[in-house]
Amino acid sequence: MPPDSLREQQLAFANHLRNPSLHAPPPGVSEQRLRVYRELFFNNIRQLLAGAFPVLRSILPDADWEALVRDFYTHHRCETPLFPFIAGEFADYLQQERDRAGEPPFLAELALYEWSEIALRHAEDAMWPAVVGDKPRLSPLCWPLAFRWPVHRIGGDYQPAELPAQPTCLLVYRDETHAVRFIESNAATFRLLTLLADDSLPDLAAVTAQLALELQHPDAVVLSAALQAVMDDLADKGILRRSP
Repeated sequence: MPPDSLREQQLAFANHLRNPSLHAPPPGVSEQRLRVYRELFFNNIRQLLAGAFPVLRSILPDADWEALVRDFYTHHRCETPLFPFIAGEFADYLQQERDRAGEPPFLAELALYEWSEIALRHAEDAMWPAVVGDKPRLSPLCWPLAFRWPVHRIGGDYQPAELPAQPTCLLVYRDETHAVRFIESNAATFRLLTLLADDSLPDLAAVTAQLALELQHPDAVVLSAALQAVMDDLADKGILRRSP
């Protein structure tokens, strides 16, 4: 028996399971057994993705959902060995590999939005960045995410066809009870968090000055007071940490 014949048999078997309409079954295996494997493997992936992306699943007709899962199952090669993280592979597949006319244009971003909750729930605890001076630091378990589409509003009753003029800025974070939460943010708060993470800005005064410049705000004192109120609220939620 040639050394690679077992590998060839395994590949033929796997290809048939991925898409039996494109790949003939391997010889010597009964149709009854193949059917059991086909249904078991595909149904596991379909159920996992439906549970991970409930909104995405709910807005697609059954036939479209089936075709989408089948295409992912057929063509994407997962790198993770962890079953829950297959959902992340699916989000990557929609972002980088799939481009189909006629599908909702927000599909990839909606999947990324839904996946972020799972990813943060499974994220390992991490140390906070060191607080230097009066400059607050962002929790490592808070992810500022910007989307072109209002992904947090999409559902059965709302599926936009036109791209909004302004992006949607969301903060997804894990609180002290390990619950994952979402906050809709405005562009100024979103930019504030980006600047707080910028080590080239040494203190809060530098952050405020940079934000005032970018926003063309005429009064730095008024802006500073507004920023303090925002940071107080975020600190209460455990998103920001200040010096003792």
